Amino acid sequence: MPPGSWQAPEHEENGEDDGTIPPAGVISSAMVPPDFDPVPVPYQADPFLQKMKTARDLIKHPGRSSGANNGDCMKKIPLILLVLLIAAAALIAGCSQQQAQTTPLPTTGPAAQPTAALPDTIKVTGSAAGPIITDAQGKTLYYFANDIPSKGTSACNGQCAALWPPYDGGNVSVSSPLDPADFNSISRADGSRQTTWYGWPLYYYSKDTKAGDMNGENFLNVWFTLKPDQSVMVAHTTTLGLYLTDTSGMTLYTFTKDTASNSSCTGACIALWPPFNSTPIEPPSSVKIADFGTVNRADGLAQLSYMGKPLYYYSHDVNPGDTNGEGFNNLWYVANVSGMSPVATVRPTASPTTLNTPSPSGGGYGGY
Repeated sequence: MPPGSWQAPEHEENGEDDGTIPPAGVISSAMVPPDFDPVPVPYQADPFLQKMKTARDLIKHPGRSSGANNGDCMKKIPLILLVLLIAAAALIAGCSQQQAQTTPLPTTGPAAQPTAALPDTIKVTGSAAGPIITDAQGKTLYYFANDIPSKGTSACNGQCAALWPPYDGGNVSVSSPLDPADFNSISRADGSRQTTWYGWPLYYYSKDTKAGDMNGENFLNVWFTLKPDQSVMVAHTTTLGLYLTDTSGMTLYTFTKDTASNSSCTGACIALWPPFNSTPIEPPSSVKIADFGTVNRADGLAQLSYMGKPLYYYSHDVNPGDTNGEGFNNLWYVANVSGMSPVATVRPTASPTTLNTPSPSGGGYGGY
């Protein structure tokens, strides 16, 4: 019997089946009908898979020859690789497109709306006396000459506050020509708040019943309305009476050695007594604008005068309300509203260690 052949058992040859399974690939005569003519069908491999296998073998073993077909396969390898690259690119593009479709687009909210400007709590209102400062409803606001700006207190309490109710504007909002930086507030003795302008506490007058009333103007010569460009104020103390200050309450002085609209304080003198100047000139109603003028100075500095007397600051006054220059050397006095120099008490001074000599600048024998 040739190797690999199979002989049916004797009982099968006799037409009997004993259930024996022939080897794989061998068909027994007992398994098919007598008239069956088997036609062998050759195995048909997938051409694409076969080429892929050939390309893989060539990539792994580039030196292996596969006979006559090796040249054809080598020619087809670039084409196969190109197909693979195209397929990979298509796959990547498809994934990217799917991701782009599934990624939600960022949503944009409504455009930010501009913040609406707050209504003014204090404003400038026209009046018979010119523009004045009022509340939002046009009711007149006043200041009290007995107050000391920036001291943080009010001199009007008790029955005074009943006649002159303090004004509290809360969070102040103003428009030009007013500047919000000029407004602040203080805490009163009763714990309530009061709005200030340049440090001066602001008040209503209880007998002003409607917008535009100014019944408190110049009341007892110490209550005044306020003007938006006011440059000179009137202050009051029981010892000094009524005198001039700048808007922030810094005291103004006169020098008895000055002549009409001419200053005798020059050179080193002005370091101690700086000239005062302000434009435009807007004083309270008790003071006439016509009483102010300009000073002829040799050094060309600008300076205002009141009733012909040049006006000065005193460099040793540090805070509003300070009057440290009053009666200095019996030559310097606060700028009294009356224009008269009050009789001041001579202040004792330390004995000089050197003799006073006339100043070459014209200040004159220790006048400053």
